[in-house]
Amino acid sequence: MKINQIKNMFPGIQAARYNMGVWQKSKEDSLFFIGREVAKPGEIGEPDTGILKLFEIGRDGGIIHERVIWKPLYDGINLEDPRALQLQNENLIIGLTCVLRNKKGQAIPFPAIVKIDYLNSWKQNLPPFLVVDTFGPGKNITPIDSKTFLFRPEPSEYNHKILVFSLSSQVPEKMTDIEFPRNLPWAKWRIGTTMPPIWLTPDEALFIIHGITIQHIDGVEKYIYSIGRAKLVRKKNNFKVIVAPDPILTPDNFVNTEGLPLVQELHPESRRVVYSCGGIIKRSNQNSLSLYVNVGDRATFEVEFSLNELKEGLF
Repeated sequence: MKINQIKNMFPGIQAARYNMGVWQKSKEDSLFFIGREVAKPGEIGEPDTGILKLFEIGRDGGIIHERVIWKPLYDGINLEDPRALQLQNENLIIGLTCVLRNKKGQAIPFPAIVKIDYLNSWKQNLPPFLVVDTFGPGKNITPIDSKTFLFRPEPSEYNHKILVFSLSSQVPEKMTDIEFPRNLPWAKWRIGTTMPPIWLTPDEALFIIHGITIQHIDGVEKYIYSIGRAKLVRKKNNFKVIVAPDPILTPDNFVNTEGLPLVQELHPESRRVVYSCGGIIKRSNQNSLSLYVNVGDRATFEVEFSLNELKEGLF
């Protein structure tokens, strides 16, 4: 897969900034991002606790506006990985992972949802969010329309499945599961979502996904992330996916000419990360997808792909 452009969104920043949801207002060229900022890695087995920031970035790449919109009131509670869906009326739905604690003090992730009905004026704190505990713990909550959401429950039986649910009058109801192939070399251990699907027709969407496989490197077990592409088909309340066999991004896409990583991993002892929570077709470039890629749980890179190439072999 040809990459048209790779650009570091926040060069020279010491803190880790990653997992950015993104949107663009109808009458503006600037982009809006909501994402994580983490000062230091969490302890082994603990989440990387940080804050959520809102950024407005101009067409030239400069930051127009920046502010903290959420920070934890107590240790051990965290909001992570925002995925933003802009509706036709320009309202916004954001899916988040809310990390809570069980009675033993262990971190447990749950899906959470925020709805923003005043997008044109919103540059304030994050509004109150709804934690959805109906289906148990899980991650990757991704809005696909105003009432329908995807998320991956934590049990291992969902390592290659995603649960689809509807939310009407604040009541979640399961619709179905989406089954993914288990034999992809880059997603043998687990598979999940990235950005919300791009609906090309009312029933078919380009679906950018992530996969994880486990490799033993120098005697150490590491989780290796990749990003792939798929076709998502919806027929009423039923969904299926057709996944392209090869990934579009791996950690090796983010090394220099000497083979060294462009950024230092936040957790180099346990994983190599490429991940994404957001992407957009810019108004100024309707033929490309700009995907905002978390590299190493450390930095965010804009990676530009041809839409036609992403669709090739799937549509």
